[in-house]
Amino acid sequence: MNYIWKEWLEQSRGKGLWLGLAMVILSSMFLMMEARSYPDELGFDAFLLSLYDMNIYLVPIFALFISSFSIFQEKELKTSMILLTKKESNRSLMMKKSIAIQTVVIGAFVGWYFILALLMKWFLQFQLSSFLYFVATVVVLLLIFNQLGLFLGNITNTKMQLIGATIFTWFLFVFLIDLAFIQYVPSVSYQNVKLFSWLYFLDPLHTLRFYLETSLGLFSLNNMSRLMEKMIWMAPWKFLLIDLAFWMTLFFELSILFRSKGDKS
Repeated sequence: MNYIWKEWLEQSRGKGLWLGLAMVILSSMFLMMEARSYPDELGFDAFLLSLYDMNIYLVPIFALFISSFSIFQEKELKTSMILLTKKESNRSLMMKKSIAIQTVVIGAFVGWYFILALLMKWFLQFQLSSFLYFVATVVVLLLIFNQLGLFLGNITNTKMQLIGATIFTWFLFVFLIDLAFIQYVPSVSYQNVKLFSWLYFLDPLHTLRFYLETSLGLFSLNNMSRLMEKMIWMAPWKFLLIDLAFWMTLFFELSILFRSKGDKS
């Protein structure tokens, strides 16, 4: 609890969290005003998908910057070294830091979306189940990219390195991976489609959108072709849980590994 309170004080005094939240708020309001012109039966679901598409560009980069600079500041101010001298292990310190940053950042963003839900009920045909599916995508998106940001903060030594690594990572997930898949799609066949499925759904941005579309009933899993049935061989929520467990564990363990190497140096 002390770590969470400390993290909240640091983030609330800074500008990063509030700047990111302000841009998400403004974008959400503009999208909601536009969604009022949609047909009533489609307006709410279309608004949620538009919010998700907006989140893909804004939320990952803000999560990366906020979490990476948070852990980098610990190294820069030597506070992590002070904590380690109190017989706090690297794993324990990283776990507490991860919980703190996840709680503060997710709490701020999800808190705004629940406030937005009150406005949705006023202007759109609000559906609680659809809204909760959307919130789940926001939480998973923040969990993965916050943890990735903590990893980047651990492996970089200067602020310029950190900024460059953060921008490249955002560009990699949002653009470069999709460009690679576009090049690979023509070679997909019935024999190798399962391998393609693993690679495709291992990208959290692909899995999150697929999960949201199927949960909202905008993508039917019935009457699919044999090729699609072989590609989508697992329920969307299972792909999502695998993604979450894989990326969270990978970046957490890599953060500990690189922090331990840095301490030995």
